[in-house]
Amino acid sequence: MIYFISRNILKALFKIFFRLRIIGAGNCPKNGPLIIAPNHASFFDPLIAGFAVPRKLNFMARESLFRNRVFGKIISSVNAFPLKREGADLVAMRAAIDKLRSGRAVLIFPEGTRSRDGKLGAPRAGIGFLAANSGASILPCYIKGSRDALPKGAAFPRFKKISVRIGKPLRFDKNGSGKEYYMRIAEDTMSAIAQLKDISDSDAR
Repeated sequence: MIYFISRNILKALFKIFFRLRIIGAGNCPKNGPLIIAPNHASFFDPLIAGFAVPRKLNFMARESLFRNRVFGKIISSVNAFPLKREGADLVAMRAAIDKLRSGRAVLIFPEGTRSRDGKLGAPRAGIGFLAANSGASILPCYIKGSRDALPKGAAFPRFKKISVRIGKPLRFDKNGSGKEYYMRIAEDTMSAIAQLKDISDSDAR
């Protein structure tokens, strides 16, 4: 209940203040294991992805956010679970795989961290590992304008236009394994996000 109330309120606020536009929401599968894969350029991105995609999401959030008990409880109530940023967090990965295998949707940023300059970064193998070991499809998304609305280091947001373009789900061979295979999935995902970016940039001209 808290999740859906929070999502609807935030979505309405973003439509008012950031003229939020969502394109391609119908591409999101209504059920089954799904990895939501957006680009990452702003702290706004997890929020935006959460209400742009018409499914209840589970979020990986960096472990330090849970150190404050009050804030930790708040983000836990909207399905966030901790991820250690240093090295491979196998506990978080197993938790994500369990959620996916039970048919839920999990948000993960293929780049692993925010872009320093707003450009698409190199992907990490983690998203490929999750897809290969859970059988989940990957839903590529491109978020445009979030960095302008909340740049890195900014104390307050700027009311800039934000749009989200959601692509077609990507499906991969469940029998593949190994880091090279995981990286190929990650690279194919970033390629799909780059294509969405090109379409968004073209529409803006």
